[in-house]
Amino acid sequence: MNVITEEKIIEAAERLIAEGKNPTQVTVREALGGGSFATIGPALKRWKDGQKEDHALAEIRVPEAVTERLVQLQGAVWQVAVDEAERRLVAEREALKVAQDAAAAEVAEQLEIVAMLEAEAAEQAQRISNLEENENGLSVHIHNLSTELATAKQEHKAAAHAALDEIAAAAIRTDAAVERAQRAETLHDTAQAQARTDLADLKKEHKTDMATLKQEMKATANEEVKQADIRAQEQARRADQAEQRETATAERLQGQIDELKKEVAEVRQEVKAARLATAGEADKWRETVALEHKRNAELQSERDALAERLAALEAPKEERKNG
Repeated sequence: MNVITEEKIIEAAERLIAEGKNPTQVTVREALGGGSFATIGPALKRWKDGQKEDHALAEIRVPEAVTERLVQLQGAVWQVAVDEAERRLVAEREALKVAQDAAAAEVAEQLEIVAMLEAEAAEQAQRISNLEENENGLSVHIHNLSTELATAKQEHKAAAHAALDEIAAAAIRTDAAVERAQRAETLHDTAQAQARTDLADLKKEHKTDMATLKQEMKATANEEVKQADIRAQEQARRADQAEQRETATAERLQGQIDELKKEVAEVRQEVKAARLATAGEADKWRETVALEHKRNAELQSERDALAERLAALEAPKEERKNG
């Protein structure tokens, strides 16, 4: 938006006079390319009134005596001005000398401060270098500890797996022993039942034979009675032998059961020992891992502290670089 100001109105009027034209409200408005007569009129009137006062002053004829007196006054004023200028020049030179001395002292002080800061910067740089070397050493140490921890974890893991495998194998052996014991008990029960059955059959057969012999004894002679007694004795002997076999079988089976029970107890003891050993290894491994975690935490804290110290040392250097 083209804002019409009094300065623009005066410039347009002066251009019109330079072109030999009369600066009226219309010509000035055309020269400006628009505008309000309420704005152009008052500004143009004030400019024209000022032009008239300048022409009036130019047309006044000053007497020669007044002109000479004005020249003399101008000379006196000029002399006073020169004297004042020289006085001010001397004072300004003295002030400049004082300022120069103060500036030189300030420059010397700043140079001393710069030298001090440079020395401090060199010392800080050396400290930073030392800290970086320490940090590198700590990083190597941390890496070595991490490697050792990983190796220890692998070893403990392998030992744990081996212990678990041994426990599993012992459990398998225990189950097999228990199964054998159960089979032996079953065989023992079966043998006892068979022996009891055989004994019952023998007793029944013996009873039957005895009844038969008694009947034969009534019907036969003494010889036959004798033969019946012999047969009865034979049957009794056979019954005793069957009972002895049953007892031997029972004792043999009981021995096998006792052996199996002993083996089961030994296997269970081995399993218990393996579990205790595994628990001890696990506790030892957990203690080792906890110790390594504590050492890693301490090293990490020390590393963080070193990083903070490095950052604090780098801050003044960055400030000086940015300044």
